[in-house]
Amino acid sequence: MSLARELKSAGFSVVGAIERSVRGSHAPLAATNNFLLLQYPTALGTAVHATPMIPALRAAAPKSKIAVAASGLALEIFRNNSGVDWLIETPSPLKDLKGAARSLRQQLPFGRESFATLTTMGNERTRIGIASLLSGASERVGFTEVPEIYREVFRFDPARSLIDNNLRIPEAFGHRFRHFEPQIFFGEPDLAWARQTLAESGVRNRQMVAVFVTQTSVTQRKSWRAERFQAAAGHMIATHGAHIVFVGTASEAAAIDALRDGLGDATTSVAGRTSLLQLSALLSLCRVGLTLDTGTLHLGRAVGLPMAIVAPAWSPPTEWLPLGNPRYRILKNAEIATCPPDYVIDEVTVDEATAALDDLVAKYPAGAKT
Repeated sequence: MSLARELKSAGFSVVGAIERSVRGSHAPLAATNNFLLLQYPTALGTAVHATPMIPALRAAAPKSKIAVAASGLALEIFRNNSGVDWLIETPSPLKDLKGAARSLRQQLPFGRESFATLTTMGNERTRIGIASLLSGASERVGFTEVPEIYREVFRFDPARSLIDNNLRIPEAFGHRFRHFEPQIFFGEPDLAWARQTLAESGVRNRQMVAVFVTQTSVTQRKSWRAERFQAAAGHMIATHGAHIVFVGTASEAAAIDALRDGLGDATTSVAGRTSLLQLSALLSLCRVGLTLDTGTLHLGRAVGLPMAIVAPAWSPPTEWLPLGNPRYRILKNAEIATCPPDYVIDEVTVDEATAALDDLVAKYPAGAKT
């Protein structure tokens, strides 16, 4: 342990000891009925993979009250969630700790009742732990870099997915583990936007719509060659009469437009034109998807979109991918311990991708389930 970490640990140990001496003995965690879920992740997938906490808490403690404090993309991911009693917008503690703590204390809905703060994976940073402390929570439970001020601390189990690691947290309160899938709740305006966008793109009534997620961060090294995406899109157009919708960020729009060249007018790009909820609504109208292992994959999973997933050889599939779910075909044909600097997923062929798409089209005629 470094000297800085030792000093930080010693400081938080003192804080924890003072708090325990002031408050006295702890009430049993099993008696907790008020929960505050803190959500300040920097990655889309991390936010989506925290949403199963809501149905898990509801199933375990039906009379509980649940608040979510969030900012940025997590605020959108939890918006409209029917299982959340209060969605609290605050600054992110990672950028404005003082403002986040002040906002939390001003907006807390529990009155004088005790409550526990919960921090899922991706929210274990020291500043979020401090915000949890300053919120006035009677207990703090979850993943954290400051275990000295937590009642119950969890460590990441690499044998479990990120979702199932998060879903261990209710066990601290005496509830049994149950797996739940991610959730996202878009509104009617989002769905209306998605329908209008498809109509304006020339999608005919009852025409199959397939979504392609072809871009990912250059630092992730999870790419598949453009000509392979083009071939798979051509197959869907020729075999199923599909309209292909390409999605991505504004910075990815040029690469997507280059990929669409030669595919005719049976494609649309909405890169950089959607909010997270609009994108989720659009995915819910699609029949099938072909995607890299990237953020939009997790939105597709949250609306139940059948997808073929082109996965990199260097990334362990357990943490992020929907293993064992028949709605998804994970195309991963190699295992390597480290990622070469010039890595491309060449071990997954076009024929494998199109066969997976054909199979999903046959087995899931209704497409997404929302």
